[in-house]
Amino acid sequence: MDISVLKTIPIADFLRRLGYAPVAHKGRELTYFAPYREEHKPSFRVNAEKNVFYDFGTGCGGDIFKLAGEFIHSADFKAQAKYIADSMNVQLPMKEHPSFVSQPSEPVFQNVTISRLESSNLLRYLAQRGISKEIAQKYCVKVDYQLRGKDYYAIGFENNAHGYELRSVSFKGSFPPKHITHIANGNGRCNVFEGFIDFLSAEKLGYNDGNDSLILNSVSNLNKALPFLSDYPLILCYLDNDAAGREALEKLRKEFGDRVVDKSTLYPDHKDLNDYLVSISPKHTNKLKF
Repeated sequence: MDISVLKTIPIADFLRRLGYAPVAHKGRELTYFAPYREEHKPSFRVNAEKNVFYDFGTGCGGDIFKLAGEFIHSADFKAQAKYIADSMNVQLPMKEHPSFVSQPSEPVFQNVTISRLESSNLLRYLAQRGISKEIAQKYCVKVDYQLRGKDYYAIGFENNAHGYELRSVSFKGSFPPKHITHIANGNGRCNVFEGFIDFLSAEKLGYNDGNDSLILNSVSNLNKALPFLSDYPLILCYLDNDAAGREALEKLRKEFGDRVVDKSTLYPDHKDLNDYLVSISPKHTNKLKF
């Protein structure tokens, strides 16, 4: 594929491949929850006609390359192009297209340190999503890092390639490399989740019950998951109730047939498993003690 073609990929299609669906659609304008940070009111808009986005929460906007840069925290054009190509499952040409000049590479994450998850702010954030301290500390860590000279910290959930999914009240992203997370307990059943918050929710609800688990960390990683799932007699899918989740479920059914069971029927009126957990959990105040 000519690298210039990447710019013509509809941003809505790119977001759908990453597992994000619009919450509102008016004319040529699509409204989403910001895909790379946490927010309670959707403030991320896509103009499908112009194929540009604008995040009213941060004031950031631009084309698909700028959006890819927000996901991977990099202004490096080559890195942005690779992320788009990998997400859309297309191949980049061996030589860079002459009409594009890559921007100077800049460090993405610096001074990264991993430690036990003890931060009251991060634990409070998870508690507000129904996740207990005990479960959080069993599966998650605290990741401290620098971006563009500023210090940040977030909840970290490790993947099979030793990268981390990162979450905080104001941030949703990942520390590369991006990959699935496979938790093997020697069980013939495997629970499949889109994200680690849903996995932690299943742990809280008692749905895991010793089963193996596979967390996609993005539906764009589905192909990476297939070899891990091939030997399981039963694959229990706790996927999102949206277009991307249904598409992933159908792909798994096509691959593995009746070994695949749709468990989203447990939360038909909720967007995902965590949304269901929050709806049945006691409300937490900001004065939680850990």
